[in-house]
Amino acid sequence: MRDPHSHAPARASLGSVRRAIALGLGLLVGAAPLTACKTGPDLSADYAQTARENYELALGELSDEDWDETIQYADFVRIRFPFSRYAVEAELLIARAEFEQGNYLTAQDAFRQFAKLHPTHQHVRNGWVSYMAAVSAYMNGPQSFFLLPPDYQRDQSRLREALVELEYFFDHYGDTPSTEHALALRDEINRRLLAHELYVARFYLDRDKPEAAIGRLESAHAMYPGIGLDAEVLFLLGVTYLRMEEVELARSTFSELQSQHPRHHHGKQARIYLRYIYDTFGPADPSRKRPDRSPPVPVPPPQPKNRERPERPALAPVGPTKPEGTTPPLPPKRPPPSPPSKATGEGEAPEGTEEEPEEPEEPAEDDPTEPEPAEDDPTEPEPEPEPEPDAAAEEPADGENAQAEPESSG
Repeated sequence: MRDPHSHAPARASLGSVRRAIALGLGLLVGAAPLTACKTGPDLSADYAQTARENYELALGELSDEDWDETIQYADFVRIRFPFSRYAVEAELLIARAEFEQGNYLTAQDAFRQFAKLHPTHQHVRNGWVSYMAAVSAYMNGPQSFFLLPPDYQRDQSRLREALVELEYFFDHYGDTPSTEHALALRDEINRRLLAHELYVARFYLDRDKPEAAIGRLESAHAMYPGIGLDAEVLFLLGVTYLRMEEVELARSTFSELQSQHPRHHHGKQARIYLRYIYDTFGPADPSRKRPDRSPPVPVPPPQPKNRERPERPALAPVGPTKPEGTTPPLPPKRPPPSPPSKATGEGEAPEGTEEEPEEPEEPAEDDPTEPEPAEDDPTEPEPEPEPEPDAAAEEPADGENAQAEPESSG
């Protein structure tokens, strides 16, 4: 079997591309007679007088593969003689020289614009210009080089763009002489795109992600049939189904591989897999329960502890969080301190009597007569100093008056 990453088809396709380019060159040369190669000093002093003479000089430089001078002569014709018929031919000559220089993106744009601006031109009607736009996109894709990774491991967007150019070619110029070369180019592009899909599928399988690989393989089996890698695609598809416990799908895939490619080495391996499936899971059962392949439901992230500042979760409040838009309740007001007792004169209860401390009742919030605590003395009053010995003799008189006052008030 041919190696799936071999470039023999690429060489064959490039050979057809070269033949098509040579055909276009013959058509270009037939537009005007070729003159001898230009030999002389600087181009700025060597332009001819007429558009035809300058165009013939550009064709001479093209035959000598002097692309820079070809572009300068043709560009002089295009700018100096814009209404001449040689100006149109000079535009096509510039696109061809850009392609030969390796400026494939510039050449693709030049061929595409020429097909739009000159739809009745001979090379546009026979499809050669549109085909060259597709070839330019193909050549601008990843190419093999020993210092770089293989081409199937790199970006394939330019090859897909070349397929778009080929679709336009088949829609408008499908019955032209360039169709044979366009078909060969399309097969080569599809083969390279399929090699890239197989590389990505193996990448996921090596990392034990068959769900990601199955999408690549199923799309590759549907989009790229009949280009020489069908046995490779079917074998990888059957192995992936078996790893995902899709028993019946794996059985049908290996059966298709064995029937379509019996002499292929993957076809011989398919017989071994079919025997293993029969010994392990029994005969075919269309009603066998399939595994759940629905995508997992994402789990929402946890709520941040500090909702006011999610970027600083360590600053979360310790207590219960208050709802937004509310104010914290005010602390309860403390009752005022009780004044010292007048009976003793010292604020202490008389001996022999014990007064139980009464719990202060919390005053109502709407009571306007509630006494406010003293601002200067928020704590309890300090005890008065003991009287001196000289003043102790006067205490009986004051004590009698103090005891009489409650009797009269009663």
